[in-house]
Amino acid sequence: MEQKKGTAKIVTITLLVVMFIVGAVGSFVSTFGMPGYIDFLKAYSPLYISLIASIGANSAVKKVKEAKTDV
Repeated sequence: MEQKKGTAKIVTITLLVVMFIVGAVGSFVSTFGMPGYIDFLKAYSPLYISLIASIGANSAVKKVKEAKTDV
């Protein structure tokens, strides 16, 4: 099965945007459990950090490969 290029990047960025929107909207709703949401973000922060790092690393690898083919 062939994977489309950039699918993982799009999914990762979409997840981060959705989480940001939920937190931003939730901060204005008094019944929203902001401390629980913060605990959720803290618990999964290693996952977010690794996903963001993988996007950056993949971009760097592509640029290095392109630079080598141009030489």
